[in-house]
Amino acid sequence: MRILADASMPLVEKLASLCQAAGYAVEFDTFQGRQPSAAQLAVAEVLLIRSITRVDESFLNQAPQLRWLGTATIGMEHVDTEAVTARGICFHSTPGVNAQAVGDYVASAIAALTDHLGHLPSRSGRKMAAIVGAGHTGRAAGSRLRAFGYHVSYYDPPIAAAFTEHPVPVHADWQRVVDADVISIHVPLIADGPFPTVGLFDETTLASLADDTILINASRGPVVSETGLRAAKAREQQLRVILDVWEYEPNIAADLLPYLTFATPHIAGHSVAGKVGGTLRLFQLFTQWAGWSVALPKLAPLLNEAADVPKPAVIHAEQAPNAVELASWVLSIYDIRADDERLRQAPATASEFDALRRHYPARAELSTLQLQPAAWQLEGNWPQRLRLLKGS
Repeated sequence: MRILADASMPLVEKLASLCQAAGYAVEFDTFQGRQPSAAQLAVAEVLLIRSITRVDESFLNQAPQLRWLGTATIGMEHVDTEAVTARGICFHSTPGVNAQAVGDYVASAIAALTDHLGHLPSRSGRKMAAIVGAGHTGRAAGSRLRAFGYHVSYYDPPIAAAFTEHPVPVHADWQRVVDADVISIHVPLIADGPFPTVGLFDETTLASLADDTILINASRGPVVSETGLRAAKAREQQLRVILDVWEYEPNIAADLLPYLTFATPHIAGHSVAGKVGGTLRLFQLFTQWAGWSVALPKLAPLLNEAADVPKPAVIHAEQAPNAVELASWVLSIYDIRADDERLRQAPATASEFDALRRHYPARAELSTLQLQPAAWQLEGNWPQRLRLLKGS
């Protein structure tokens, strides 16, 4: 079996070698950048990709032997699934593998603002947060915001219309979204149908937001209109906008950088655990499809083999933290400001955007937070808040 994988996927070579060690004939190769070479595609039977690789009819025409395709992402808009299915190719995405990392990204954005302001940001004083999209990443973000003390609601009309039961309560009241102090977006990119998300936050919607509203987009770039943001900037609307994704990636809207509170190069889900988890999940799905019996490791021991695994953060706290202290804990593990600085200092080019992602430093998750034993951790709502913060 000829397996071709994105070289940026951690430990992919090790997992391929485990298949070889189990006695299966595997020829393994990797590719750099957004697209494999024509020569690599010509012989690939199994292809493992990330979100930057676009699979369409033209791509598939170069891959006549392709039988199995997997993306180490929840998003699938970079793959023409109809074309893939029409050719009889088995396709899998990996929803949930980097949800905790995305939740941590949202937590770090709030923590950085809290550190800057000296208090938890809430323009209304009601500490209301709206999650747009109640899937894996949305729920992880909501968990972190609840840990900070926000009252969280989940806006998801498709789920509200289709399901009577869901892990969190959902609603379809758009007004609750635009009235919130914090809006965090976690939706797939949908161009048409009853619930489109392209341009969901257009110029009109952005204009309706009150000053000091925090708007975080860690989903897909076209969900938030860059034209709308330019209009907000021109009228000096005081929004606090955090963008991890961009409408025309890998080209970023460099003219918007002065207006944005934080700007990052599509790395919200790029924790070590999130990336290794994506690689592992694809091999689990592939070997199951192939009918191979391979002793793949669990995620925890596999993480120990990843390069530059960050050490757990140990916090010594004799009393319950206030919002600023809680923020400092989050920032000690992952500080969004460092990612923001790297993007702003780099040339605003497509190649540099990809380079920032490809050479992204190892990042721990909030789940690694360790607190020295103290009585306050067992009092009041702190046991639940700490679990929510760590995504457990």
